[in-house]
Amino acid sequence: MGSRSTPNGAVLRSPNITPDKTTGIGAWTRETFISRFKQYSDSTYTSPAINWEAGDFQTVMPWSMYTGMTQEDLGAIYDFLRTVKPVASVVERWTPPGS
Repeated sequence: MGSRSTPNGAVLRSPNITPDKTTGIGAWTRETFISRFKQYSDSTYTSPAINWEAGDFQTVMPWSMYTGMTQEDLGAIYDFLRTVKPVASVVERWTPPGS
């Protein structure tokens, strides 16, 4: 599991991307997986309005770095992830500073 500490001491962790249907991405279709990345390729895309407070949860996934990949390449990543052994694992994705 990947994790990253922020300057204020919060810890971000990568979610479960194994094909576990409950705690991973096993319920995602290939199209859902690809569209998740491609939504960031539209220069007019804006995330839903969220009132982020200092130190709030963010993501460790560099979405914009993958958005330029072809659908074929993203599909290949999806296909590979489907071959990984499913692991039922709930990940605490965010630990606030000082916890």
